[in-house]
Amino acid sequence: MRITALSEVLPGEPGTNHDLAVRFGLHERWLERMTGNRTRFLCDPDSPEGVPKLTGELATAAGRQVMESAGVDAGALDFLVLTTASPDHLMPSTANLVADELGLDGLPTFQLMSGCAGALQGLYTARALLASGARRGLVIGADTCRKLMPESDEAVRKLGPAGMINFAMFGDGAGAAVVEAEGTGPALAVEHMTLRTVGKGRAPAQIVRWYGAEGAPLVDGPKGTRVPEAMAEEDYKAIEANVPGLGSQVLEELAAAVGWTITEVEHILTPQLNGVMTERIREHMGVRPEQAVSCVADTGNNGNALPFIQLNRALRRIAGNPSSHGDRVLLTAIESSKWVVSGMALRWDGGEDR
Repeated sequence: MRITALSEVLPGEPGTNHDLAVRFGLHERWLERMTGNRTRFLCDPDSPEGVPKLTGELATAAGRQVMESAGVDAGALDFLVLTTASPDHLMPSTANLVADELGLDGLPTFQLMSGCAGALQGLYTARALLASGARRGLVIGADTCRKLMPESDEAVRKLGPAGMINFAMFGDGAGAAVVEAEGTGPALAVEHMTLRTVGKGRAPAQIVRWYGAEGAPLVDGPKGTRVPEAMAEEDYKAIEANVPGLGSQVLEELAAAVGWTITEVEHILTPQLNGVMTERIREHMGVRPEQAVSCVADTGNNGNALPFIQLNRALRRIAGNPSSHGDRVLLTAIESSKWVVSGMALRWDGGEDR
């Protein structure tokens, strides 16, 4: 499989820690120390016309952008895969709404519900489709966190420190890739992929709930009160304890599979959670700062979009270096919801003219 083009879409203007501090009565330095994120992008229903406000709109923008970059139209694609943890509806499929907006029809569409490993799940699915006879396809990862957050500023202020960290850590975004079975132009050639669950016997470290018409049930809250059950929760201690080791394991596995020495690989895309945790993961994995391709401190945690954004920024780095032909890329993504490990080894092929 070859990745011939990549895109990233971030909605509106970046929100800084200063913006959050002023709006919600927080301390800017506390936000920086706890999350390590400097900025994040959030969809705003009051944004001007043309600025994405929904998951499907982000995905459509990323898909349109990457199709233009690859120089392909709707008729040149054989499938669409959308990975997301935040579809706009349970039905219709957001993937099918995106396909409609992009002018796609008469081809298979897939919507994969996933978290941090979703982008790799989408690309893994695409590789299987290409191996079965498809020539070219579109893979998109997109997420918005608005549905997981309180609707009013006052409700946000009542979240408490743990809730506020969650609020400040995430962001909205989308990324996409055009993939093909074979070709001769410039591309990132996928040399190896791994994807598997390692969650047997482990408690989920991330839960996002869906409720029916009656809404969230009441649960015991502070001071004996009954409060609506939180829509989302994360076990940061479990994430902190497990993700660095799992990331290292996948990195070593990928390098061994393709015969590369990790210290000599030019671009390594480490798991992204927030700025603080990502830096700890990088250090644990033994990845040097100049090797690492990280974006979460500037974009926020964009879920399914993050690996596409990392890949896009790695591609920019490669394209900006005339001597980058043959550059190697290792990507790892760990999903803590029920523990999925994933990774990919790629090599830059500058095309026949290089």
